[in-house]
Amino acid sequence: MTPVPVEPSEEFPTVQVAVDQVARYQFEVSYPGTPLRPTMVDEGPPLGTGTGPDPAQALAGAVGHCLSTTLFNSLERARVPTTPIRTRVTVTFGRNERGRKRVTLLAVEVTCAPIDEADRGRFDRCVEIFEDYCTVTGSVRQGIPVRTNVHPADRSASGTGGT
Repeated sequence: MTPVPVEPSEEFPTVQVAVDQVARYQFEVSYPGTPLRPTMVDEGPPLGTGTGPDPAQALAGAVGHCLSTTLFNSLERARVPTTPIRTRVTVTFGRNERGRKRVTLLAVEVTCAPIDEADRGRFDRCVEIFEDYCTVTGSVRQGIPVRTNVHPADRSASGTGGT
């Protein structure tokens, strides 16, 4: 299903990010109108100095973060306390038909578990549906395959989810 563009509104405000060159491949990413501090991004050697995440790492971080917070939100709404959510994203590269390097897969491994096994049914339901609510992953998935797996975690870890 193709998303329907909407005009900016209170429900869907626009997001602005400024990317300014500092040196060669090093850029400062800032977030106008927010209290967020700027972030440095860079290419790894030999192009850049590796002083910040490269574009693929930033993409992986955005997808991993969005999936983690979306899962947390689903679990919290269902009142399912969990072990801390740990997410790892692996980026796989390949070449397109023109020989250009492209991201061909984002493999996401999420680890967490309900603190109380009595919550297993609600936990499993959240795991089943949460990806459908993930804004960034849903958008990225239109051009790059994203494979997500949620694995059980050691329930002895301190809880962070739910209320």
